[in-house]
Amino acid sequence: MAFLEIDRRIFTTTDWEIMQRAHNRASILLDRCPRTDPRCNELARTIIAMFESGIRDEDELAAMAANRELSFLGARGHFQKPFPIGKIKQGLMPESFTEH
Repeated sequence: MAFLEIDRRIFTTTDWEIMQRAHNRASILLDRCPRTDPRCNELARTIIAMFESGIRDEDELAAMAANRELSFLGARGHFQKPFPIGKIKQGLMPESFTEH
């Protein structure tokens, strides 16, 4: 995730690690590169906003952020079934994403 220095002063190292793992998992769900995808920064901002709202579970953050991204893409005519929240932790990720 791309962050400004001012952002780094707001959260603890543990907070950043949680958000980074959530960003990586959301990127895997969306089948994109977490660093080079054109929308990686928007995904990061979504995760930060959700984290600030009190969501601390990285699996929940990942699924919710990925679903929000699907909503964005859906508004542009690209539809996909939403990711189940809470099932990532149980290893029930879509098969196409677990084979990488």
